[in-house]
Amino acid sequence: MDNPPRILVGLLIAAMGGIGGHGSEETRELERLLGSMSSYRADFEQVVAGRYGEILQTSTGTIHLERPRKLRWQVDEPYPQLVVADGGHVWVFDRDLEQVTVYRFDETVEGTPAMFLTDTALLDENFLVGTTDSVDGSDRRFTLAPRDPDSSSLFRTVTLAFSSQGLLTGLDIVDHLEQQTRMSFRNGALNPVLESALFQFDVPEGVDVIGNLPDDVPAESAP
Repeated sequence: MDNPPRILVGLLIAAMGGIGGHGSEETRELERLLGSMSSYRADFEQVVAGRYGEILQTSTGTIHLERPRKLRWQVDEPYPQLVVADGGHVWVFDRDLEQVTVYRFDETVEGTPAMFLTDTALLDENFLVGTTDSVDGSDRRFTLAPRDPDSSSLFRTVTLAFSSQGLLTGLDIVDHLEQQTRMSFRNGALNPVLESALFQFDVPEGVDVIGNLPDDVPAESAP
């Protein structure tokens, strides 16, 4: 899976960006769910599995989202990592490497569904959108697949799951190598009041800062 998690970041930010008011019935249903979510907070478990189902990695942490284009994705175990999207840039902090990598927002979501979910016409043009219910009827699932299998998309399919109350409960990504990333969200809160500091990243002292930096961040190591 792409690292840093461009697909993941793009999807989650897209979910908070909103989509247009046209397109298929499935798209309109997805729009209604996403449109009701101005902010979101949950604990997560992420499992990465190989093409034969073997578990490659498991991680846990917390997620905070706020419309528009703001994200805090914090991995606590087993390898601490923090991803912060502040609306203009995405900051990826690897504590063990003592390194912060900065990406422009538009470059982070390029090639992910974010560029289509914010424009329904492009979504319909480039993706097939289908819906299914879980076996027990506890959630509603929306699956996106590129219409052109030879496109530059970074994934093969993406599935978003929502509870009957409209709460985001899961997100599955299958890439072109058939590797699957499954995310389960627990203890979710819809539209909580979130502190603005959650979406601001302060560079820790002594770490290397690299990438597409904002004008007010030096390219050399942080003081």
